[in-house]
Amino acid sequence: MKLKLMLAASAMAFLAAGGARAADAVVEEPPPPVEIPLFTWTGGYVGVQGGYGWANIGVDGSPFAIDNLNGGVFGGYAGYNWQSDAWVFGGEADINGIWNDQTFAGPFPTSVDIGTDWLASIRGRVGYAVDRTLIFATAGVGWTEATSDINFGGGATLSGSDTFVGWTVGGGVEYAFTDNWIGRVEYRYYDFGDKDLDGPTGLGSLNLNTSTLTVGAAYKF
Repeated sequence: MKLKLMLAASAMAFLAAGGARAADAVVEEPPPPVEIPLFTWTGGYVGVQGGYGWANIGVDGSPFAIDNLNGGVFGGYAGYNWQSDAWVFGGEADINGIWNDQTFAGPFPTSVDIGTDWLASIRGRVGYAVDRTLIFATAGVGWTEATSDINFGGGATLSGSDTFVGWTVGGGVEYAFTDNWIGRVEYRYYDFGDKDLDGPTGLGSLNLNTSTLTVGAAYKF
């Protein structure tokens, strides 16, 4: 009798162990988590931008009450980025029309129309990326063209213009809404120093610096 009980107990233990192993064998492990690739900033891009510009202008010894020149800015930009870990390096060029012509009074009956027609730059860029957000700084060479027309009354006018070369520095934030479309907000400061305008305007040495605030959208290739 005792032998039968021992054999029965051994058989039950064996079946229970085999059942446990079988149960363990059919348990499926959860699939590994899907890795979502981070956005890469490497690549070329072209875009358009618009905003506002503030030009501070001063003329040594001028008889005209010349003040600041403010107006709209609209243009385009193109560049290329290289990303290494979270750091992004690149180069960019832009050209913009600027609408800031204003008329200032002088000794009666004279007045002067003065403004800048366009604004351009070639710059280097460096930024720090957090996935689709890029915080960047930029610096390089800037160009602008200043023009002036002195009106003497009765239709008599003297005109002058020249291209100014200086430096520009700024920064901003970009965000990649998709893998191809990138928006940006950027502030830039330009300093063009002192220069005489070509032509018989008699304005003397002109000192010019400009600030711009723009928003843009670019297509990344």
